[in-house]
Amino acid sequence: HDKVQLRNYIHQALAKWKKEHQNDKIVTLASLVHDELLRDEPAKLNTTWYAFMKTVNNLRVYDPRSPEFPRLLNHLQNAEIIEASEMSQGTQIKVIFDLPDGFEALFKPYRVPRNYQTLPDHFYFSDIERHHAEIAAFHLDKILGFYRVPPLIGRLVHITRDIHERATEDLAKTFFVSPANNTCFRGHCSYYCDTSHAVCGKPGDRLEGSVQILLPRPPEVEWHKITHPYRRSYSAIRKAKWENNENHCYDHVFLDDDYHNRLLLDMMDLSAFDFLIGNLDRHHMMRIGSFGANTALVHLDNGRSFGRYDHDDLTILTPIRQCCLFRYSTFARLYRVYRQGLSTLLSRSLENGEQLKKILVDEHLRAVDRRLEILFEHLETCIKTHTVKGVMIDDGID
Repeated sequence: HDKVQLRNYIHQALAKWKKEHQNDKIVTLASLVHDELLRDEPAKLNTTWYAFMKTVNNLRVYDPRSPEFPRLLNHLQNAEIIEASEMSQGTQIKVIFDLPDGFEALFKPYRVPRNYQTLPDHFYFSDIERHHAEIAAFHLDKILGFYRVPPLIGRLVHITRDIHERATEDLAKTFFVSPANNTCFRGHCSYYCDTSHAVCGKPGDRLEGSVQILLPRPPEVEWHKITHPYRRSYSAIRKAKWENNENHCYDHVFLDDDYHNRLLLDMMDLSAFDFLIGNLDRHHMMRIGSFGANTALVHLDNGRSFGRYDHDDLTILTPIRQCCLFRYSTFARLYRVYRQGLSTLLSRSLENGEQLKKILVDEHLRAVDRRLEILFEHLETCIKTHTVKGVMIDDGID
């Protein structure tokens, strides 16, 4: 009885939130940084970077229909690299590229072949990041109409000319030539930053990777880092609270005022997205706090996805299974791509939009279709328990 009352309360809270925010104005990143740029860097207001910032708003981080979108991807893929430096945070090597016209981009280098599967005995927190997983996740995000993964594209670079010769002093010190006569670097990070796990040109100086636009960061723009209520324990011997409590959603999530708004359904969107890509490494959720209350999550850091195609980890769907609430517009988009053939759409998008080829092997494409059907089965179970009206929420978000 208490659960029924709590669900009714959540429905009322979401309805109230929709009414309060349904007429909110769209806020762009360009408007947030305009005054500071006008004061400090007025020339930047006339750049391609600023034109793209006008398309980034509180509901999405890109607009695939805008003329700036293909220009951005072309810039990420072909622009000269002015400087290469290491990203300070993170457990694995990532390189920041300074590009012309005010852009910064995050480069994740090739680490393993496309057909590499995470070893069954390896924990999610020791898995390696894959550049092709980042690329595939972005294309899937675009197909699903979320537009919450910052734009990225695959790129071939010359490891000596584009990175070593443009590297900061700290990064440059980690370069060496391997016994196979390939140029390599190891960088500085918590995992896989030693000579036995170095990033090497294959062959010689040829290196592929993913290049993703970096959105403005503090102090220019405030970000909110939200601990995921279904965060894993990151321990080999200890389980998270939600793994031992089937009422975790009712005991914690529904009682937390922070989730009496769009964040609750955004988290369900993220759970569905992570399940499709097989991402177990979602310890935090990120959004641009400067936009205000009506702000979508930004789906960052997908490099540990697409690790297994022979296994579907149902624990990723625990938020949906335990809470049994789902955004209706997301369900409608999922059903539409299901009827069109999600793997076909994804394969076509990757083939037409990428310089790098065969981003996903066929087994991963089949896994995406299989997981979409499993997601629908979970939603069907929820509906049998709580009815369509009790599960599907129209919160006004397209």
